[in-house]
Amino acid sequence: MSTSPAPSTPKRRRGGQPGNSNALRHGFFSRSFTETEMHDLDENIKGEFIDEIALARVNASHLAELLKDYQNISLDDFVSASNALNNYLDRIQSLSRAQRFMYRNQTTLEQALAELADIPPEED
Repeated sequence: MSTSPAPSTPKRRRGGQPGNSNALRHGFFSRSFTETEMHDLDENIKGEFIDEIALARVNASHLAELLKDYQNISLDDFVSASNALNNYLDRIQSLSRAQRFMYRNQTTLEQALAELADIPPEED
């Protein structure tokens, strides 16, 4: 009589597991974004550079808010925030340019599904 070993569960690797969003909800980023921003960034994953552009816009917006209070921050902090804002604006422009270049002749998944819905099913 032979006994077969019980099926083993896959060994967990160190660190966060695939699909784990603890860093967004509980870590460094949780202090950087509002609940609405975290929800939008976490739930609306669309690809085609849309997510990266959205994140850069959120960060640029935070820096613009910070710069509104320019009279109460040091010159060094003002220059640093201004440079960071400029970098985010450059990043948005670069991502938008790449998005137009790569996807100008392609349809998004939503557009493709909408087009398929209009095609009548084949009858046998």
